[in-house]
Amino acid sequence: MVDPSDRPAVGPYQLTRELPDHQLGARWVALHESDQTSHLVYLIPRLDRPVRERALAALGLIQAFSNPHILRVERFGPDSARRLWVVCPYPGDTDGLLTLGRLLRDKGGQMSQDEAERATLQLLEALEAAHRAGLGNGPILIDDVLVDRHGSLLLELYGVARAVAGDREPATDLGREEVRSIAEIAYQLITGLRAEAPLIPASRLVKKLDPAWAAWLRTALDPLGGFAGPADAISALPSRRPRPEPRRPIVHVRTVLGRLASPAGPDER
Repeated sequence: MVDPSDRPAVGPYQLTRELPDHQLGARWVALHESDQTSHLVYLIPRLDRPVRERALAALGLIQAFSNPHILRVERFGPDSARRLWVVCPYPGDTDGLLTLGRLLRDKGGQMSQDEAERATLQLLEALEAAHRAGLGNGPILIDDVLVDRHGSLLLELYGVARAVAGDREPATDLGREEVRSIAEIAYQLITGLRAEAPLIPASRLVKKLDPAWAAWLRTALDPLGGFAGPADAISALPSRRPRPEPRRPIVHVRTVLGRLASPAGPDER
């Protein structure tokens, strides 16, 4: 824990409160001394030089990239102990960080189909933009997603863990598995269950599930298929699929013509 009397700092950032650890290391809420803004600071433990160089390169790409659904990297760098500090905007509130997983639990374990689609669309659009920029992360878990104070979703340290792990697979080859991981999140949002084998079709778990959702999840979670990338998955989302036009009533032409041709009755003359 932070000793209040010590007031540790990273450059102009005073570390004010320790948060639960991220998979890469410690997390802190920090206050910028001069502009009095809150920030999220990560401390990644000491890394070997090759790993540290890969992580720095990944952080440089992420810092140059901007997307409303990927947590922005403001500053980063090594310290004298060969650890990495990463500074991002603070998306939480006085209660700390809110993950998508915790939000789902707070909502009773399930979301409406419309809410689930908004969340799924935000995540897929983030992946699509990241892949165009040459970035990739690999599978994403529900607690890798933060929810900001406005209800918008943010992927946390996208691409950094992959760099630290030394994964050299081209980002373009990650599309299918990343989309599948987002489909697993969507399945959990809608059904309240994790997408684990043996997978129960969502239509059996959710009454009145939109058939378009059932079809999307069936395709996205197919272990032998799936969507090739985020663009394909977005175009197949329920709200993007063409809906059949409502059937028009059949007009019996002969009946109408017969009425028009019939002679007027005595009351009509």
